[in-house]
Amino acid sequence: MSVPLLLSVAFAVLVVALLAYMLAQKPVTNVQQLIQQNRYEDAAALPATDSAAHLHRAEALKLLGRFGEAVAEYRLSDDPAAREGISLTFAHMNRDLGEAKRLMEQTIATHPAIQEFQALGLGFILLRSGERDAAMRLYDDNLELLETRFRDDYTDRDPLLAETLFMFSAMASAAGDEERAVALRRKAAEWAPGSVWAG
Repeated sequence: MSVPLLLSVAFAVLVVALLAYMLAQKPVTNVQQLIQQNRYEDAAALPATDSAAHLHRAEALKLLGRFGEAVAEYRLSDDPAAREGISLTFAHMNRDLGEAKRLMEQTIATHPAIQEFQALGLGFILLRSGERDAAMRLYDDNLELLETRFRDDYTDRDPLLAETLFMFSAMASAAGDEERAVALRRKAAEWAPGSVWAG
């Protein structure tokens, strides 16, 4: 084989390999990626093709404050986090608070995750339901763990944690710690600019 022919073949193989590599790369259209880029409208507009996509699309809708649509989208996901999402969304809408409490308690019992975050969510629901004493007990029991999480573990801006910061702020305010509440609201706005939690 002649050198020019060998170089032509090598070049063609390289071009095909580069083209295959480029086509294999995922475009930046994944719902979660768009949320991380604070492109909530774009994320909510993407069609969901599986349970995880429905869950993330619901999160994008919630970031936009489109709570009714978020609940409908959560219902299309079989991820246990979707039930938690429904319960918290009900609390944000001040609607079906008994159902919200039941769903959250059931999720905590059957699918414990970050327990202090789940306790915060339940406390927020209880506060919205008028069960202030029970809400404050949960808050007090988990305050140190919540502080540690946001001081040591979750330090990078994440729009998906802005809701947790918002609820933490509401609970701090109910506890009379307005300085902490203001700082948490500010952090929620920084982590999810343009979202309902930034308002």
